[in-house]
Amino acid sequence: MQVQQFNQAIAQKPDAILLEAIDTKSVVPSIRKAKAAGVPVINMDGPADPSAENDVALQILPDNAQLGRFAAQNVVEGLKARGLDKGNVIAITGTKASLITEDRMRGFNEELAKSPGYKLVATEDGDWDAVKSGKIAQELFAKYGSHGGVQAAYGMADYQAVPIIQAAKQAGLKVGVDDKGLIVTGSNCTKAGVDSIRNGLMFGTASEDPGTQAKDTGDWVVKYLSGTKVPQKVILPQDRITKENVDKFYDLCKVS
Repeated sequence: MQVQQFNQAIAQKPDAILLEAIDTKSVVPSIRKAKAAGVPVINMDGPADPSAENDVALQILPDNAQLGRFAAQNVVEGLKARGLDKGNVIAITGTKASLITEDRMRGFNEELAKSPGYKLVATEDGDWDAVKSGKIAQELFAKYGSHGGVQAAYGMADYQAVPIIQAAKQAGLKVGVDDKGLIVTGSNCTKAGVDSIRNGLMFGTASEDPGTQAKDTGDWVVKYLSGTKVPQKVILPQDRITKENVDKFYDLCKVS
């Protein structure tokens, strides 16, 4: 469907096409078709497929590796706050094949490797789905219950992290530093996520809230269309969110 819509847009010969690809590989021929037709494509959110990155006019992307690093920092600080120098960590990710997921896990793994006592024992594809993420969490808590348990969990989006918390409670596990329980971090902040941080259930998350992303993207699109010289790839910085600064970001995240 997206490819069909893309091709229809090219036929209308607009000044630019803004693209947020569902499947980065499937839109590669359309990106090249647009370039041949003189229609610039501005790629957003997730990186373009490497084979087409030189065919897009501009990419405006969140720093996904940074988001992964923030999640690992939350895990490490949470476990240290619990007084643990060792622990099993699980990650329930977005769609495994997406470049967003790959970039975030690269950042997460690099940061976690700095604290070798904490081991990533499972990385499962949650497909950006809340229900699926909760089911996976239940299975992992059962699987590792007789192998030292799970001490920390990374839900790649807040709406994946919150079901992990719910699954932990259903499994009879404690959650949060104050209860000496499971350390959970999210990302892509949402109201449920920042509320969980305030309640002491989620240790942390990160920004990439839709409002800020939309504004920043719009600003760069205007610059490009007005003829301002811009880099081909713009990386939008993100912020780490914990209990210490959650109030600062609450209003931005609560609309998600």
